[in-house]
Amino acid sequence: MRVILDTNILLSALLSSAGAPAKLIDAWERNKFMLVACDQLVAELREVAGRPFLRRRLRGSVAESLAAGVRDFSLFIHDLPSGPRAPDSKDSYLLALAQAAAAEFLVTGDKQLIALRHYRSTRIVPPSAMIAALKARSADE
Repeated sequence: MRVILDTNILLSALLSSAGAPAKLIDAWERNKFMLVACDQLVAELREVAGRPFLRRRLRGSVAESLAAGVRDFSLFIHDLPSGPRAPDSKDSYLLALAQAAAAEFLVTGDKQLIALRHYRSTRIVPPSAMIAALKARSADE
């Protein structure tokens, strides 16, 4: 199963080890799904982690370690199509990544993206729905 975790999910996982985003990172580390990423996602992760709000709450090495892990241990897509358009243009790369990777899920906390529900064959869901999908999948196995 190919899954994209939006930057807001990745950073939320670092801020709280108790929530659904942290459970998704754990599931990825246990190979329950294949994480899909690209240069734009890693760059956004590093940029947002460097903002004052997060710099006060996270050690830089923790965010950098996650960024390196995403780069090294994901299905990394180098060439994204230019057509997809998200409601917020800065999120268009996520739809392009979903298309290029044929991702089954895009997990995000962004309400505008969640409102789309789908982009082509990719389901756009909040973290709790992805946790439910993983549980259902493991029950079927």
